[in-house]
Amino acid sequence: MSSPNCVWDAKAELGEGVFWHPKEQAVYWVDIVQSKLHRMTDEGTQQTWHFDGRASAVVPCEAGGLLATFESGLSHINLETETVTPLLPLEIDSLNNRFNDGYTDNLGNFWFGSMDDTQQAESGHFYRMLRNGTVTRLDNFGAVCISNGPAFSTDGNWVYFTDTITGKIFRAELDANNNPGQPELHIDFGELKGHPDGMCTDTAGGLWVCHFAGGCITRFLQNGEVDQVIELPVPNITKCAFGGKELRTLYITTAALSLDDSQRKAHPLSGGLFKVDVPFQGVPVVAAPLPKGFNFQSPI
Repeated sequence: MSSPNCVWDAKAELGEGVFWHPKEQAVYWVDIVQSKLHRMTDEGTQQTWHFDGRASAVVPCEAGGLLATFESGLSHINLETETVTPLLPLEIDSLNNRFNDGYTDNLGNFWFGSMDDTQQAESGHFYRMLRNGTVTRLDNFGAVCISNGPAFSTDGNWVYFTDTITGKIFRAELDANNNPGQPELHIDFGELKGHPDGMCTDTAGGLWVCHFAGGCITRFLQNGEVDQVIELPVPNITKCAFGGKELRTLYITTAALSLDDSQRKAHPLSGGLFKVDVPFQGVPVVAAPLPKGFNFQSPI
């Protein structure tokens, strides 16, 4: 395993939403606070776009471009024209809420969650958009303060998600159509450092969890036991995803948010994009469909 390396010192306030685009051989990620979308190719070429509305989670879209959560719901991003098309407003009556993390499962269903932007009320929920474009709220996952995840076991058996404030990671068993059963407690952070944030999985059954305010990523075994820990030179670790040609590189977003001036000076790479080569392999992200009722095409 290599040491973590900062490959983009972007000074993000809240880096998030990282994924590897297999067709483009490039990593995408966002800065939620500054509402920026970043892209870096495997050769290191960097691009940045600014879109209003605080993009938080992005995944490839079958129609081309990206499907993204913004603070007020789902939108489509066309990078050829640098335009955002709102698709489905959600939680518009929850004034303090915004959307946060999200990812597709191995069937291409898009799962995503909302949170209380003041980090006080349990007003957030998890949602799922099926391949037919139908969006439903997953009420059996309960209300949360800060939603993170979801991530999916590569064997297709489990979905993992967390409410960061509580320090608990839950899992629910998936049936053949990726419908979740009743969630159960999987990992209680307890004495572990920081709070559980974004996560991803590997083909050997490991769950990689980012520690916000904990300065590390932990790989958990299927039984929830700690397997190994990767320390990073910054406190706030937000999300990770496998990428690279062989999907054996872990790309990691971080945040400067909540750090005071002295902490930012002590950890100058906070908000950077890191990568580390690991002896495990991920699986490619699956492109998501458009929400029901939208069938426009955009350049791939």
